[in-house]
Amino acid sequence: MKHALLFAVLSFFLLFGSCTSKALNVLPDGRYIPPDFAGVVHAGMTGTKEEFDLINYMGIKWILHTFSWSSIESEQGQWNFERYETFVDNANANNIKVIGVLAYDVHWIFEEGQRSRYIPIDKIPEFCDYVRKTAEYFKGRVHAWCIWNEPNSSRFWTGTNEGFFELTRQAADAVRDVDSNVILLGGAFNRGYLGLNKKLIEGLFESGAMEKADGVAFHPYELNAARSIKLYDQFRKITGKYGFGEKIWITEMGFPTGGKLPTKINEKRFPEMVIKSFSYHAAAGAKFVLWYQLFDPVTREKDDSEDFFGLVRSREDYTSKAAEAYRLSAAYMPDSICYVLTDGLPGSVRAFWFKGTKGSALVLWNDGLIARRINIKLPGTNHVQHDIVTGKESEISAEITVKTGREPLFITYNSHEKPLF
Repeated sequence: MKHALLFAVLSFFLLFGSCTSKALNVLPDGRYIPPDFAGVVHAGMTGTKEEFDLINYMGIKWILHTFSWSSIESEQGQWNFERYETFVDNANANNIKVIGVLAYDVHWIFEEGQRSRYIPIDKIPEFCDYVRKTAEYFKGRVHAWCIWNEPNSSRFWTGTNEGFFELTRQAADAVRDVDSNVILLGGAFNRGYLGLNKKLIEGLFESGAMEKADGVAFHPYELNAARSIKLYDQFRKITGKYGFGEKIWITEMGFPTGGKLPTKINEKRFPEMVIKSFSYHAAAGAKFVLWYQLFDPVTREKDDSEDFFGLVRSREDYTSKAAEAYRLSAAYMPDSICYVLTDGLPGSVRAFWFKGTKGSALVLWNDGLIARRINIKLPGTNHVQHDIVTGKESEISAEITVKTGREPLFITYNSHEKPLF
């Protein structure tokens, strides 16, 4: 979904913000990563075999799309689910789970010329009728619903805080009226101009609007992966007061490789940011991580960062920008227990051990300015280093000295024992 990264202040942090060892905030013990940990936003709508072959190759387990009210009920009482029908059926046929965002307005609830991205209080029943019919129509085929998107952004919500709380509460009731088992998410907050809108976040919980929700959605867009995990930790502390600190779904995360947003990164660093983002947020306790997004559009406007978030350049050439880094994360991090390793390592080195059911993965890099040589003793057999850009595999010895820099090293081996440094 198109979103507004309203981080004007981030330009300041680009110059004065730091990325130090103190940025790492993780759970104190090993954390289990579910098999379907990794997903993407905006994929599968073409329905082509080529696209779903790519989706399966990359290990994508969730796809998020907005089931827009204006597409489903463009005129009052005229229902059309055709736009999403084939997508949902194709996803299910490929064992891909679907998250549907229930959001946005329709022209017929406003007087002419007054349409805006919010639902007036007296029109919430009409919105809930759309929610109820959509959830009922796709019952058993859509695996999770999220109510609205980025309400702290004026691009998506121009109403009052109280109006959003009431919308969430009534929409949650509408979903539960027809489906008591589907996963239900609320929030979908991102960072605004001045950081997290603590008043809006706390108000959503204190109003009782989240009582029927299973989780809270969050979009930790930031300048880099280390700052993203710091933002995530702030959000976890706020939501933790309401029992949702360990129920956070990252339903959008990403970095543009072009355009004018301050979060833009050099394309050469894109694979690095994917690996670091998945490692940090896996260790920090995120329930699931969905990357924004799979493809760049075929035609890109050079100043529009929205056109540069894709892991793959376009649906025409299918060349990777960071698809291989995503594939490694989706292949070796899920269905494992994630541990953060520190023994025998310099303070600037980050090391994550993913103890999986079939073997282990070790991801490490150095946040310091000076590269550090690290001696590693790998247990077990089949010791392989994976190139995070190309995916190429190279056999390595069980005892090896590596030079760590900012680009992560990705190593796998067949053993459930911890590597030693």
